[in-house]
Amino acid sequence: MNSTEAIILGCYLSGAQINPAITASVFQSEAHKIIFNVIRELKAKGIDPDLMVLADELSNRGLIDKAGGYDKIAALTNGAYPSNIAFYETEVLRAYQRRSAIETVIELKESLENCHFPDIENAIKKLSELTTVEAQKERGILFSDLLKKAFPPDNWLITCLITTGLTILTGASKIGKSWLCLQIVAALDQELFFLGSLRAQKCDVLYLSLEDTEKRIQGRLQKQGITTFNGSKLETKRCTPSALRAYLKANPQFKVIIIDTFQKFMGLDDLNNYAETVNGMSALKEIADELDRAILVIHHTRKSAEIDSDHLQSGLGSTGLPGTADQIMTLRRKRGSAEATLQVSGRDVEDTTYSLIWDKDICSWSITQQEALKPLLSEVQQQILDLLESEAKNWTTNEIAEKTGIKRYEISRQARDLAAQGIIEKPVYGQWRLKSPELADQEAREAVKEFAQAKAVT
Repeated sequence: MNSTEAIILGCYLSGAQINPAITASVFQSEAHKIIFNVIRELKAKGIDPDLMVLADELSNRGLIDKAGGYDKIAALTNGAYPSNIAFYETEVLRAYQRRSAIETVIELKESLENCHFPDIENAIKKLSELTTVEAQKERGILFSDLLKKAFPPDNWLITCLITTGLTILTGASKIGKSWLCLQIVAALDQELFFLGSLRAQKCDVLYLSLEDTEKRIQGRLQKQGITTFNGSKLETKRCTPSALRAYLKANPQFKVIIIDTFQKFMGLDDLNNYAETVNGMSALKEIADELDRAILVIHHTRKSAEIDSDHLQSGLGSTGLPGTADQIMTLRRKRGSAEATLQVSGRDVEDTTYSLIWDKDICSWSITQQEALKPLLSEVQQQILDLLESEAKNWTTNEIAEKTGIKRYEISRQARDLAAQGIIEKPVYGQWRLKSPELADQEAREAVKEFAQAKAVT
């Protein structure tokens, strides 16, 4: 609730007006009570405070330390959207009423034990008032208000693959899921291209590898040529969902959490048990949504998964998975084969199948087929790619603009982005051509090896 209180204060600093129902007493944090009182007093004087004005006022009053310090003040406007102020105020008021109800019940209990009837009557009256206020509250949101409501943009940690929320990666045992996880950790930690093609956002990762030892993980990293990390962390000991939530609250730097595997983490005996699977996944989704983190859960597939036409039904306890997770990825690979597919489905991403190849020299996966990237492209990028595929030659920016009817500057911008993704290349200035999958794959492997060699030298 403290994070919601901070968002409310941030909204007030971003221009939102204070609801008369909000007083200092509804805030649970003493620091937030101090900040609220100062903001309210400034607004009453006709001053619309921002972070600097608030910090100066708190400092002048000798309250800056009691308010949490300058760092806490500076973070107040993070994630604060004034158009959502009504929602956050409602949440804080509900929390306050719950606390008040609990305190009143405690007072009532003490009064009954002491046979003090006036106090009993006052306590019952308080509970009645709280119940009446709760019953009179409006529920839901008007669609007209919903259309005006501002939400933060989707935060793709790995382009169209991993975002905030709960993602499940399923696959049979011993086909390379854990190796894939280490590639995810390295890509995010080092801001590399995952699988040689998908852009990764730099962030720290918490990797709970519960079926492996530190020694085994070290050996795998050495085989992959990874010799350095920034702030990402490995944990091989199991913890409970509540312990994980508390740890993530205290360590906000970990934006992505990988749990390998779900069964080990939850300590479940029967993964085909619908209720246990759904309850376990729901607990992790609540953590992801509450703390705005990306949680990737590794899960085993059923023995018959290879013959399933729908990969969403391949996981153990599968009937409970699609409705719980935001995204599901399935890794499929025939035993003894270097080829595999990664199927991706989700609420905010188009269904996509990636063709992968296993490089035994560096124990890593990479994307081999360009077609797997097509669903990730914009409409303009798809037109550029279709044109370049129609004839194997160097196309100038002007030629592409003329053929597609799209403005030249837009072609140039979108082509540069395609080149950055490794889909096309620029052999000479102002000209573009398709990059062959073989060349792209070779360059990706060479880049990984060069990176490993450079890190080994340093």
